[in-house]
Amino acid sequence: MTLRARWRAPWALRLGLLIGAVHGGTLEASERAPVSIGDVKIAQESGVSSDTAPELGRALRAALNAELGRTSLDRLKRPLVVSATLTQLSSERSDQRTKASATISIALSRADDRVLFAELRGRASVEEASGNMASLRRAALEGAVRGAFARLPEAVRRSR
Repeated sequence: MTLRARWRAPWALRLGLLIGAVHGGTLEASERAPVSIGDVKIAQESGVSSDTAPELGRALRAALNAELGRTSLDRLKRPLVVSATLTQLSSERSDQRTKASATISIALSRADDRVLFAELRGRASVEEASGNMASLRRAALEGAVRGAFARLPEAVRRSR
């Protein structure tokens, strides 16, 4: 290798890395996950106190991520965004039983233009002899997400 070729090699490598980094950003945007989690909200009229809303928001996001990992979708033409709202959460404790129920609404939209094309609802109730109220609420929330996600593959198929 000549002196001139040795001097150009590092610059060519740097230029190649720079072009790859710039182009890689474009590729990264087009190779996004086929379905991602968008907004996660707790409706004010849901019956959730402001003290527990942040914890339930995190639990809802975790349940959405878990179900998304379990759900198999056919190859998608466009990336999608799943946004969820906890619309109702109730719990009651009696002498012998503890019960919690949750209702969620999931909005499915295209990632590029955010056009809404499906709304899915899920509802679940959990009852135990003497359970921890927080864990029962999370279980009801997870069940509601599972119920809504059961209809996700069909909604995606219809959107094509």
